[in-house]
Amino acid sequence: MAISPGMGDGAGEPRMEAADADGFIGVTYDDGRFNSIFRGIRARKESESVSRVRIETGFDRTNNADALHGGFMLAFLDHAIFMGPIAAGRLPMGGHSVTLGISTQFVAPGRPDMPLDCVVEIVSETGRLMFVRGQLEQGDRVVLTYQATLRKMSRPTG
Repeated sequence: MAISPGMGDGAGEPRMEAADADGFIGVTYDDGRFNSIFRGIRARKESESVSRVRIETGFDRTNNADALHGGFMLAFLDHAIFMGPIAAGRLPMGGHSVTLGISTQFVAPGRPDMPLDCVVEIVSETGRLMFVRGQLEQGDRVVLTYQATLRKMSRPTG
């Protein structure tokens, strides 16, 4: 089941918005947790194994060199590697999963005047593991490449 408007009505779960003209479903977090920093995040399924997650950028997400802050891009990436499989219907919304490992390579500075897209390709999946790879893009420009391993959890950790 892919994400759709109306999902996430439970306490502390994100709210889904209607799809925009480009087919992205908006996600709003307002429970005060860390994910609340991801204002303007949207996701769409592009194929059975590929999704695109987009976030708006701006001055407040830059470093002293006026480029997107690496920490912002890494936090967005760690979030997007789950939103992509949710958009593709391969992970449940509100499910509990964790990042086991992630390898990144910064390729170019991110610009604060363009949305940042995370392309998420599901390479392989087992009962408890999901292997993904992809890149952060701005238009035709790649700013970061990555590969990651996710662990699907049967119940919340804590």
